[in-house]
Amino acid sequence: MVGANPAVDPTSPFGAFPPKTHERLVWKWSDWPLLPQKWRQRLRKRFARPISGPFDIEYNGMKFRLYPSENYCDRVLFGRSIMPEMAEHQALLPLLRPGMVFVDIGANIGSYSVFVGSHLKGDAKLVAFEPHPRTFQKLVFNFKANGLPTDYVLNCGVGPKVEKLELWSDGGSNIGHTSLLKEGTANAQVSVSVQVFPLIDLLNERGITSIDVLKIDIEGFEDRALAPFFDVAPDTLFPKHVLLETAHQSLWERNLLNMLDARGYKTRFSTKENLLLSRSD
Repeated sequence: MVGANPAVDPTSPFGAFPPKTHERLVWKWSDWPLLPQKWRQRLRKRFARPISGPFDIEYNGMKFRLYPSENYCDRVLFGRSIMPEMAEHQALLPLLRPGMVFVDIGANIGSYSVFVGSHLKGDAKLVAFEPHPRTFQKLVFNFKANGLPTDYVLNCGVGPKVEKLELWSDGGSNIGHTSLLKEGTANAQVSVSVQVFPLIDLLNERGITSIDVLKIDIEGFEDRALAPFFDVAPDTLFPKHVLLETAHQSLWERNLLNMLDARGYKTRFSTKENLLLSRSD
């Protein structure tokens, strides 16, 4: 299990890669949130990154296969033993209902979709889009490990039109942090060509006629994905709730917050990087 970029293993059964105590401790110490970022980077590079995984862990009844050397979400789950964006997850809990439709744009390894699916014991329609081919393999594995259907898990991006675009990342320590805008990801070094589709087409082709919660986190491309959808979608398809990352809103070409406000959405919860908005009836 040594190497900065381990091979993705989507086939071995969950539990094939149990972590050793010292491996989790090394990641915990090198990613301690109270340490300055520069120190954490140095400690990770020297001590933790060679311990690259994969590792199979359970957290609050959820199962994940983690690769902490190359994904921030994996590092948080593995080293800190907490869910990334815990406050946002807790804010979603009152909105979860059996049979709901949850749309996850920029699903990463599935921390949100698996959370929703596991809490509802599989009684939810999970529609998840992840364009990065490597991260997509991890997402599908985590769905299957938790007994969640993958019928609506798609390896594509969401944007204003059908096209191929370059998906940028640092290519190493956090390939979960990707963007279809080069300036949307830190230290953009590597790109991969990915297929992009309009959200309205993806939903219509799969017979999705209502959305309970839509979560979107695509590093500055949120307006390109959502604004065209709200331009053409019927009111009946508007999500009841939207969890929107706003950390890169300076990259937006259209003001999504004004657009959502005009369509009756009001903020019910906020953090430094995300807003949870609900539509008034």
